[in-house]
Amino acid sequence: MALAALGVVFGDIGTSPLYSFETALAAVGKSDVPAAMGVGSLIIWSVLLIVSVKYVLVVMRADYHGEGGVFALLALLQKGTGKKPGMGVLPVHALLLLAGAAMLFGDGTITPAISVLSAMEGLELVNPGFKRYVIPVTVAILIALFSVQRLGTGRLGMAFGWVMLFWFFTIGGMGAVWICREPRVLEAFNPLLALEVLRMAGWKAFMVMGAVVLAVTGVEALYADMGHFSRRSIALAWHGVALPALLLNYLGQAALAVRFPEAYETGNPFFMMVPAGWPTLLLVILATLATVIASQALISGVFSLTAQAQELGYAPRINVKHTSRNERGQVYVPVVNWLLGLTCILLVLTFRSSENLAAAYGLAVVCTMVITTWSIGLVSLWRWKWRWWQTGLLVGGLLSIELPFFLACLSKLPDGGYFPVLFGGILLVVMLTWWKGRSLVLAAMRAHATAPEALAAKLESVPAAPGQVVFVSSNPRPGYGIARVQECIRRQGGMRRQVVLMSLVSSMESNIDMPRSVKVERHSERLWHVVARHGYMQEPHAPEILRRACELSGGGIGSETAETFYMLPRELIVEYVGNRMARWRRALFSVLSRNVSYAPDYYYIPQEKIVEFAWMIRG
Repeated sequence: MALAALGVVFGDIGTSPLYSFETALAAVGKSDVPAAMGVGSLIIWSVLLIVSVKYVLVVMRADYHGEGGVFALLALLQKGTGKKPGMGVLPVHALLLLAGAAMLFGDGTITPAISVLSAMEGLELVNPGFKRYVIPVTVAILIALFSVQRLGTGRLGMAFGWVMLFWFFTIGGMGAVWICREPRVLEAFNPLLALEVLRMAGWKAFMVMGAVVLAVTGVEALYADMGHFSRRSIALAWHGVALPALLLNYLGQAALAVRFPEAYETGNPFFMMVPAGWPTLLLVILATLATVIASQALISGVFSLTAQAQELGYAPRINVKHTSRNERGQVYVPVVNWLLGLTCILLVLTFRSSENLAAAYGLAVVCTMVITTWSIGLVSLWRWKWRWWQTGLLVGGLLSIELPFFLACLSKLPDGGYFPVLFGGILLVVMLTWWKGRSLVLAAMRAHATAPEALAAKLESVPAAPGQVVFVSSNPRPGYGIARVQECIRRQGGMRRQVVLMSLVSSMESNIDMPRSVKVERHSERLWHVVARHGYMQEPHAPEILRRACELSGGGIGSETAETFYMLPRELIVEYVGNRMARWRRALFSVLSRNVSYAPDYYYIPQEKIVEFAWMIRG
């Protein structure tokens, strides 16, 4: 698991030495000894405080059923306040966390594009004639990268893990060699040197901070990917391999700048750490592989966030495939995968260089980092029961580091930083619209719901048509099914002879014996409630469950015939009069409702037996 985590989680942050130290030193405007030592100190302490202290030691403790990310924080906070998703007015912390998730989606579109493109540009060092092939090869690699996502994070992680293990040992060894040549660079562990280089940079200090943030841009994906791997395996891979290698390499680059200041003016200093010739070619090839793998961190993180958003009711139901029987968080989302791939290709064709893309990189993820810090403070108060002064020290200390990064990245807004913000803003509108529309539908259903006994009594007084109707839902309680039955009676004036409320409930286990998990409850001869649980790796077969319920009821529930129909809900606003939702948002909600994953595709219900149900909301 630690090896697989190395290949998926740390690809982005593990390839940051390719450009972060060089970019930060260029922002200072000098390459002398104080500048090199100061930039090295600034990067080292940023990595230690943000990655090791904040995320690995603190934030990753805030898991929700083993999963991480901003939606895991949202679930923890909602559980701590006792408010369920989709109920009442959306709290401020929920709105901020949704904004953070949307920003991370936006940054997820840039990371694969800039990672692969920067790798291909490295081939120009081998032969300048390769420049005309950079864009076509980048697009081809992106297509291949998104094509293999269906194999699952676990398999990809094991394949990528060996490459990243070799990468970390290589860059760590390169750095160790240069540290031996200039041992004084170990003084960079003195944090006062970091403060000194910021003072020396003057008004350029924000530009320096904006460059240093590139060294930690993959950290939010580290938390989002926690559902794919255990917290322990991620911590082991970080402290055992990734962190030592990164520290050695950054110190090695500082040593190179101390000994050969002109290296940062004549070429790429990272590749100058090895002798010219075939060692440089091998390093370029290895860096190409590593940067392609670096894309995997945010791709997997976006899959996890999508599944969590859907589970919490902030995204429409789409097809989410679980790829592991051991880790529930390992998921693949086909629609998101190809939309993300298409967006990355369009970005490459539009910006055409990693330098142009770098202007748009970092702002969105730093916004998410700040929101995560604020949210983890609330978790520590509401869930972990910390004292106010303890939470204040934690949040105040982290914000004192991250707010300068945030202010520095704001300077990127006019040069391309607007793209992830705009992309994230559109996603935020979509999530809020789905949440609001779904809240109205659920409120209308609750208003019509009554006790099962009351419905059973009502069914005895309405005309009974031949046959059987099965109301399918994912809620273990019969209330929402009862509301749909009552609304159908109001519209039609009657009901089928027998009504079955079927609750198909997902379990936290990968596989369970579905026939044995079926439970039947009789409310009257005409009204029955069937609850069937299924593992997250299984797809419930509604007709099979109905046959099992028929056996358990001793024939009380009729067997499936040509007169058996399945009533499936669509969270669709057919008619609405009121001012709680604007007309354009109702239209957007209707579009989302009509394009959700079709339930019969995974309930195995024949098309000719399906009746869809939508609500008319008049209040």
